[in-house]
Amino acid sequence: MSRPDHLMDGVARCEEAFERLKTGKPVVAAHVDIDRSKITAGIVSVEAGFDRGYLKKARPSHAPLIALIESYRKGMTSTSITSQTQIRRAKQKIEQTSSELEAVKFHLFRVLTQNIQLVERVRILEQQLKSTKVVPIRN
Repeated sequence: MSRPDHLMDGVARCEEAFERLKTGKPVVAAHVDIDRSKITAGIVSVEAGFDRGYLKKARPSHAPLIALIESYRKGMTSTSITSQTQIRRAKQKIEQTSSELEAVKFHLFRVLTQNIQLVERVRILEQQLKSTKVVPIRN
Protein backbone atom coordinates (compact mmCIF):
# COMPACT_ATOMS: atom_id res chain seq x y z
CA MET A 1 0.00 0.00 0.00
CA SER A 2 1.53 3.30 -1.03
CA ARG A 3 1.16 6.58 0.78
CA PRO A 4 -0.68 9.49 -0.77
CA ASP A 5 1.55 12.18 -2.26
CA HIS A 6 0.41 14.83 0.22
CA LEU A 7 1.76 12.72 3.11
CA MET A 8 5.13 12.32 1.44
CA ASP A 9 5.21 16.01 0.64
CA GLY A 10 4.52 16.88 4.30
CA VAL A 11 7.21 14.57 5.62
CA ALA A 12 9.66 15.84 2.99
CA ARG A 13 8.90 19.44 3.95
CA CYS A 14 9.49 18.54 7.59
CA GLU A 15 12.79 16.85 6.73
CA GLU A 16 13.90 19.96 4.85
CA ALA A 17 12.82 22.12 7.79
CA PHE A 18 14.78 19.92 10.18
CA GLU A 19 17.90 20.29 8.02
CA ARG A 20 17.47 24.08 7.99
CA LEU A 21 17.20 24.10 11.76
CA LYS A 22 20.29 21.92 12.13
CA THR A 23 22.35 24.17 9.86
CA GLY A 24 21.12 27.33 11.58
CA LYS A 25 19.26 28.66 8.53
CA PRO A 26 15.57 28.59 9.48
CA VAL A 27 12.95 30.59 7.60
CA VAL A 28 10.76 31.24 10.67
CA ALA A 29 12.17 34.25 12.52
CA ALA A 30 11.40 32.80 15.95
CA HIS A 31 13.68 29.86 15.17
CA VAL A 32 16.82 31.88 14.42
CA ASP A 33 19.63 30.86 16.80
CA ILE A 34 17.36 28.32 18.49
CA ASP A 35 19.09 26.13 21.05
CA ARG A 36 19.71 22.59 19.89
CA SER A 37 17.89 21.19 22.91
CA LYS A 38 14.77 23.17 21.97
CA ILE A 39 14.35 21.57 18.55
CA THR A 40 11.28 19.35 18.81
CA ALA A 41 8.82 17.77 16.41
CA GLY A 42 6.54 20.77 17.02
CA ILE A 43 9.26 23.26 16.12
CA VAL A 44 10.10 21.27 12.98
CA SER A 45 6.39 21.20 12.03
CA VAL A 46 6.08 24.98 12.36
CA GLU A 47 9.33 25.50 10.43
CA ALA A 48 7.86 23.33 7.65
CA GLY A 49 4.74 25.50 7.53
CA PHE A 50 2.38 23.24 9.45
CA ASP A 51 0.78 23.60 12.86
CA ARG A 52 2.68 22.47 15.93
CA GLY A 53 0.97 19.08 16.09
CA TYR A 54 1.55 17.96 12.52
CA LEU A 55 4.27 15.40 13.31
CA LYS A 56 2.88 12.57 15.48
CA LYS A 57 4.61 9.52 16.90
CA ALA A 58 1.53 7.44 16.17
CA ARG A 59 1.86 8.00 12.41
CA PRO A 60 4.19 5.39 10.91
CA SER A 61 5.41 7.77 8.20
CA HIS A 62 6.46 10.30 10.86
CA ALA A 63 8.22 7.92 13.26
CA PRO A 64 11.65 7.90 11.55
CA LEU A 65 11.84 11.68 11.40
CA ILE A 66 10.68 12.06 14.99
CA ALA A 67 13.37 9.58 16.05
CA LEU A 68 16.01 11.65 14.20
CA ILE A 69 14.77 14.84 15.84
CA GLU A 70 14.92 13.29 19.32
CA SER A 71 18.34 11.81 18.62
CA TYR A 72 19.67 15.15 17.40
CA ARG A 73 18.11 17.01 20.31
CA LYS A 74 19.68 14.73 22.90
CA GLY A 75 23.01 14.15 21.17
CA MET A 76 25.78 16.53 22.15
CA THR A 77 28.84 14.61 20.97
CA SER A 78 30.31 17.32 18.76
CA THR A 79 30.38 21.07 18.87
CA SER A 80 26.74 21.98 18.66
CA ILE A 81 25.14 24.83 16.77
CA THR A 82 24.47 26.42 20.15
CA SER A 83 28.18 26.48 20.99
CA GLN A 84 29.00 27.92 17.59
CA THR A 85 26.32 30.54 18.06
CA GLN A 86 27.62 31.44 21.51
CA ILE A 87 31.16 31.76 20.16
CA ARG A 88 29.94 33.95 17.26
CA ARG A 89 27.99 36.20 19.64
CA ALA A 90 30.95 36.47 22.01
CA LYS A 91 33.23 37.50 19.14
CA GLN A 92 30.69 40.10 18.02
CA LYS A 93 30.51 41.50 21.55
CA ILE A 94 34.32 41.65 21.73
CA GLU A 95 34.48 43.53 18.43
CA GLN A 96 31.73 45.94 19.51
CA THR A 97 33.34 46.54 22.91
CA SER A 98 36.74 47.08 21.32
CA SER A 99 35.37 49.69 18.93
CA GLU A 100 33.51 51.41 21.78
CA LEU A 101 36.72 51.42 23.82
CA GLU A 102 38.62 53.05 20.96
CA ALA A 103 35.93 55.74 20.63
CA VAL A 104 36.03 56.43 24.37
CA LYS A 105 39.84 56.67 24.32
CA PHE A 106 39.66 59.13 21.43
CA HIS A 107 37.17 61.33 23.32
CA LEU A 108 39.20 61.08 26.54
CA PHE A 109 42.41 62.25 24.83
CA ARG A 110 40.54 65.04 23.06
CA VAL A 111 39.05 66.30 26.34
CA LEU A 112 42.41 66.03 28.11
CA THR A 113 44.05 68.03 25.33
CA GLN A 114 41.37 70.72 25.60
CA ASN A 115 41.79 70.85 29.38
CA ILE A 116 45.56 71.23 29.10
CA GLN A 117 45.08 74.02 26.56
CA LEU A 118 42.58 75.75 28.86
CA VAL A 119 44.91 75.50 31.87
CA GLU A 120 47.74 76.95 29.82
CA ARG A 121 45.50 79.77 28.57
CA VAL A 122 44.40 80.59 32.14
CA ARG A 123 48.06 80.62 33.27
CA ILE A 124 48.96 83.03 30.48
CA LEU A 125 46.01 85.31 31.31
CA GLU A 126 46.92 85.30 35.02
CA GLN A 127 50.47 86.35 34.15
CA GLN A 128 49.16 89.15 31.98
CA LEU A 129 46.89 90.35 34.78
CA LYS A 130 49.72 90.25 37.31
CA SER A 131 51.98 92.23 35.04
CA THR A 132 49.36 94.95 34.36
CA LYS A 133 48.20 95.01 37.99
CA VAL A 134 44.72 96.03 36.90
CA VAL A 135 42.82 93.45 38.89
CA PRO A 136 44.27 91.73 41.93
CA ILE A 137 44.15 87.92 41.71
CA ARG A 138 43.09 86.09 44.80
CA ASN A 139 44.26 82.57 45.45
